[in-house]
Amino acid sequence: MLCASAMLGLSGCQGASGGRPVTLAELGLADHYSAGSTAQPPASAESLSQWWRHFEDPLLDTLIERAAPADAKASGKAAYQQTIKRIGTEAAIARSYISLRARQARIENIRAYLAARQDDQAIARFREEAKLVTPLDALQVAADSDRVAAGIPALQSAIAADAARIAVLTGQPPAALRDQFAAVVPIPAGPSEVAIGTPSDLVNRRADVRLAALQTGQPKIFGGASNTMQAPYKEVVLHTLEEAENAQTAFAAAKAREAALEKAVDEAEQLAVLARKQYREGLTDHVALQNAERALLTVRDERVGAVADRATALIDLYTALGGSWEPEADGQRP
Repeated sequence: MLCASAMLGLSGCQGASGGRPVTLAELGLADHYSAGSTAQPPASAESLSQWWRHFEDPLLDTLIERAAPADAKASGKAAYQQTIKRIGTEAAIARSYISLRARQARIENIRAYLAARQDDQAIARFREEAKLVTPLDALQVAADSDRVAAGIPALQSAIAADAARIAVLTGQPPAALRDQFAAVVPIPAGPSEVAIGTPSDLVNRRADVRLAALQTGQPKIFGGASNTMQAPYKEVVLHTLEEAENAQTAFAAAKAREAALEKAVDEAEQLAVLARKQYREGLTDHVALQNAERALLTVRDERVGAVADRATALIDLYTALGGSWEPEADGQRP
């Protein structure tokens, strides 16, 4: 069987034909990401082997570990295909889990909004009794509350669909997990930084790159091979690098957006408190109060979306870096 470093297009061993393994340089590829040329420490096999544990969510741990037992003994193409499928299942469970928790958070935002509007209605009725406003204010509060509350059933339906997807991915009937998701918990965030290493580290950890090397055949990945013979392998490497670059960019952007929205939520909360105080004191009208509280609901939902996007981007980054695969598990040592 071809030595692993030759399979990966990295330097390190002589093939049976005496040729050299193809290096990234020979493929016309630099061994650094576009984000910068400074080498970064690679993501360790230990860090990636159970990447979902970095989210520090016990239920998520349980779900993924139930669905992703150790790969069955296999060799060659079958081992890599089995690994790729398992890593995809792990990521799919985590993404659905994040989606479910985000929908729950949006329902909580709606309920907080409805509680505030109930207080507004009490203020409106007090002011109505004092002949300061007409019954119109209280009626507008009620109508607005009903309109916003109407969004809850759709979110609940989507949560049930997420739970069903996770159940099926973990080998259970669609309704098996609904009770486990009854309690609302925060969207798991995960770490703010991940060691990504270099492209050489990346292709060394990607089962699909090894599979591509095996499928293209030994002569096609040696330094003496023509560009045409190297092309299929290079295409897979390029797609791998593209996925890693995009995952890094998306994770950085999601972190920046989340930080900006944290500040925006704080500002919107202050504005809503001030608007309610002014309405109670007769210094502003109901429209201004409703606008302030609607703005708060909107930015809170945007923050939920940003937190979920950041978590999903982190899942994608872990997967792009090779996921939970350990070469030794498939009998494929680097």
